Amino acid sequence: MLSLFKEPIYYVQISKNSFTVRSVNAGESIVFNASTPFSTKRLLIGEFTVAEKLLKKALSSFPKSIISPTVIMHPLEMVDEKLSEVEKNVFREVALAAGARDVKLWLGKKLSDNELVDI
Repeated sequence: MLSLFKEPIYYVQISKNSFTVRSVNAGESIVFNASTPFSTKRLLIGEFTVAEKLLKKALSSFPKSIISPTVIMHPLEMVDEKLSEVEKNVFREVALAAGARDVKLWLGKKLSDNELVDI
């Protein structure tokens, strides 16, 4: 069981219409597929409200803490060499709206739990 006073860290891998959320503290991952699509032809998150509701549901699936979580957002698809300012804002704002205290963006290889803690 997680401590109520331990900062939760969630690693969110974003694919088309899907979040894979890993609780670093709990050591478990859950895949959340959107019943209503949040991705569009041009944007990984094109429907903000749909993505926000799904991510909020995902984050609430893990044990609670009185400290709001740090969320590392990792888009896995539809990313060129870097993110535009608009894309960065969308990923950040979706995580904040879902309850994150701090949001970090990651591009590159998938991260291990140890690497996530270091970020």
